[in-house]
Amino acid sequence: MRNVMIVDDESLVRIGLQSMIDWERFGFRIAGVFKNGEEMLAAAAGQHIDVVLTDIRMPGMDGFELIRELRKTNPDIHVIVLSSYNDFEYTRQAIRLGVKDYISKYEMEPDELVRVLESLPYGKKRIVDETSSEIRADGMKSEMAREARALLDGRSSGVSRDPERKPRFPLLTERLGEFGNAFRWICLMPYPRSEDYSSSERKAMSLLAEEMFDRLSNPILFGESDGNLHAGYACRLESGDAEGREECFRMAEEWTAAFSQKLNVSLAVGFGAPTALDGVWMDARRDSEQEAEDSLFDGIISFRDNSKSRGVFTEEEWLGLYKQIKQRIRYIQIRPLADDLIALQEEKLESYKPSEWIRLGVAAASQLADFLIERYDLRTGELGQRFGALWPFAEAAGSVRTAEQWRKRLRDLSARTQDTVADRQARGGWLERVKEHLESHFGETIRLEEMALLSNFSENHFSQRFRQETGQAFSDYLTDLRIREAVRLFRDTELSTEEIAFRVGYSNPNYFVKVFKKKTGQTVKNFKSAK
Repeated sequence: MRNVMIVDDESLVRIGLQSMIDWERFGFRIAGVFKNGEEMLAAAAGQHIDVVLTDIRMPGMDGFELIRELRKTNPDIHVIVLSSYNDFEYTRQAIRLGVKDYISKYEMEPDELVRVLESLPYGKKRIVDETSSEIRADGMKSEMAREARALLDGRSSGVSRDPERKPRFPLLTERLGEFGNAFRWICLMPYPRSEDYSSSERKAMSLLAEEMFDRLSNPILFGESDGNLHAGYACRLESGDAEGREECFRMAEEWTAAFSQKLNVSLAVGFGAPTALDGVWMDARRDSEQEAEDSLFDGIISFRDNSKSRGVFTEEEWLGLYKQIKQRIRYIQIRPLADDLIALQEEKLESYKPSEWIRLGVAAASQLADFLIERYDLRTGELGQRFGALWPFAEAAGSVRTAEQWRKRLRDLSARTQDTVADRQARGGWLERVKEHLESHFGETIRLEEMALLSNFSENHFSQRFRQETGQAFSDYLTDLRIREAVRLFRDTELSTEEIAFRVGYSNPNYFVKVFKKKTGQTVKNFKSAK
């Protein structure tokens, strides 16, 4: 393997150079990545470097000064300038300093850079004496990386079962223990996309995380697992962690801003509850992953605190919401239904678990589907054509991951449902809608103003139009419908007069008996004895 170092003050360039090429496949190893010449020179002392990829304009020691210093200690090192300045004077200075190539970094193709690197004349590796402390440091870093990988792969809970409770991850425990007796597990979760992130994008995320965490002594980065990035922030159990929480919040804001600006990736960040270093680390991980899911849904940085937890809807709350949904759908107030639920979520977003909001969305979507199928006799094929990816409704409502998606899905479903209803109503007319509603709900309390609302008429206009179209007043039409059903029930069942009265919409059986006689010309008693 040939050792390559990258020097550039732009983080995005450093990350891009590492992620755009499969270096090891071509026989190269990234030996270090630095943002200025001073850092690179300090790190290069005591190790063999074959190639340096460097920018020219950098704060502090610029690229030309770096090349001059490298020539003093290692004249055989290959230097390639990657610059955004196609200036003749820059090119001339680079040639004088023995630079092997001068490439525009914003126009460079990965294949071109690999071709240049493979064409360089490499001699035998120079033997460099490494001090025992450097060897120990490298070995310690590698061993800590192995511990972190084992931790993320779930090969240990973090606690030994022996009586002394020796940690399974001694180096990680020791490192975190420098700052406290506990830690918060951190989960950085990229927002999901319709098309998954590519391997190079995933690699760029890991590299950016490494850059951000390398600048900090606390927290420490564990690595990537299941598409998420994981880390640990040391804290103290007995302090209440108020100061640490504030620092975590500040760092999380920096991470989300960096991912957005440099990679165009939105990031959800979740912090688990403080966990003792001799506690169960996998529990800490699960806490942080749940908080990251909450962060993803809410769009805010989320902390797990022992003092608070998101709730679920009580049975009473759920029943109230169910009735509210049913009532809105009953009167074909589909868009107002979505407005109601969205307003509720905006008011109480953090009071309930994301799973509860998703459950509520699924319940509303399911009732909308039932309404369309039962009221308008729509088949699944037609629903699929009308609603596309929104059908089946329950699956579409249940697949959301964020509160914003939840609100958009509800708005889309309600708007498309309202349009479908309008289309069907235009075919059937307002009177058919009213008659259909009365046929389905005559056993319930029905008010004229509700039917006017259903028809999109004022109450007076509805009364006039109904009489014109049917030849009856609305109240007479409803009474005839109820008495016809009562006659059928008396003939076909053995139900009592009181029960039949309730079934056809009369809460007062005595009043029902009077209406029955008026409409049929017979008393209930005579009618029942004659059947």
